[in-house]
Amino acid sequence: MRLFEEALGALGISQDVVNGGAKVVVMTGVCACLENVKGITLLTAEQVNVKTRGGEVRIYGKGLVVARYGLGDLWLTGKIDKVELGEVAQ
Repeated sequence: MRLFEEALGALGISQDVVNGGAKVVVMTGVCACLENVKGITLLTAEQVNVKTRGGEVRIYGKGLVVARYGLGDLWLTGKIDKVELGEVAQ
């Protein structure tokens, strides 16, 4: 997703950061796009947990559906209510 590269580059942030951990863009109530995804650890219509390079991203909502997943990118559709960042559960 070039959006991240362009935005962080304009702010003068290092390319190492751009290629780093979890990157999440949420269109409130509509969809979520994630970058640097290593795997999906939980998938229900109400919650999706995603393992990333930097930890775990938990997305809560209603009618959550994986619209696209591959090459480290994940696009979810549905009503996104909340996003949490945290450590990967062991």
